[in-house]
Amino acid sequence: MEGNQGLHTISTEIKNLEKRFKQEIEPYRSLLWKYCYRLTGSPWDAEDLVQDTLLKSLAMLSKVFQELNVKSYLFKIATNTWIDQQRKNRIAYSDSYPLENLESGSEKQLEILPVLDYLARQLSPKQFVCLLLTDVFLFTAKEAADIASLSPGAVYANVQRARDLLKDIPEKQQNRRVMKGPASSIAHDKTISTLLEGFRRKDPDMIASLLDENLLTDITHAGVEFGKRETEGNSLKDWAEVVSRQEGVEAAIAMLWGRQVILEFALKSGEKLLQNIHFIELENDKIVYWKFYCFSWDLMSAAAKELDVKLGADYFYHIF
Repeated sequence: MEGNQGLHTISTEIKNLEKRFKQEIEPYRSLLWKYCYRLTGSPWDAEDLVQDTLLKSLAMLSKVFQELNVKSYLFKIATNTWIDQQRKNRIAYSDSYPLENLESGSEKQLEILPVLDYLARQLSPKQFVCLLLTDVFLFTAKEAADIASLSPGAVYANVQRARDLLKDIPEKQQNRRVMKGPASSIAHDKTISTLLEGFRRKDPDMIASLLDENLLTDITHAGVEFGKRETEGNSLKDWAEVVSRQEGVEAAIAMLWGRQVILEFALKSGEKLLQNIHFIELENDKIVYWKFYCFSWDLMSAAAKELDVKLGADYFYHIF
């Protein structure tokens, strides 16, 4: 099928605009990820919310005419996206990421962080957002009002409701502890075993043999590839070039933050360095969906801390 040259031209122009956009938002990217984590309670869901936020915030620029504050704009899009999700399906808050990764900058933060999961269950989405914005991320009431699409008075009322609830939290909730620990290994089938062996052997052909012809490959924050041929000629080829320069590769399937993933490590002087995190879906013993996170800097950093290893993919993160 012939390609559409017009769409290809637009695609190239959008890529250039996206690069400029990422340069503008880069100073706030990590803070945005932390905010999305606090909203969702899951590193995986936070990563998805960040992606949705960046896509929507870039797409909406063509429809915005007033001057924008970059930080407030990103938080506003993230907030509205999350609230929309809550309206459709209220998600239980699950705090499985160590609280110390969000530095405390006020006494209120120290009081609120340990009970965020309880507050998320008891408050409405907008009450929870107002509390996060003002008492955790230290926005002014006026700034929070703009982000949450409320009046300053409504922000004050929502925050007061949340603070009143905080005073009456049962002692068992105040003493809740966050459980940390390394990812747990799990059993796997023949396809997964072959995939792990392909990683260890640095063998792109072995890995390619497991790919479905209609594979969708999602390179988080970097691109999307449609079909096995596209993945073979691009991301898999790039992976082979990277690992060919490494001493060795180790891979294992594990449960990390409640999700089954493949952890890929580079070996250097006997030390394991976290290189990539892969999530795959199988149909008829073939990989039909492949998502990897080596460009998700905040999630990769959090995973390295959780696994108590060094991060070996630092050269992966850059603005595309």
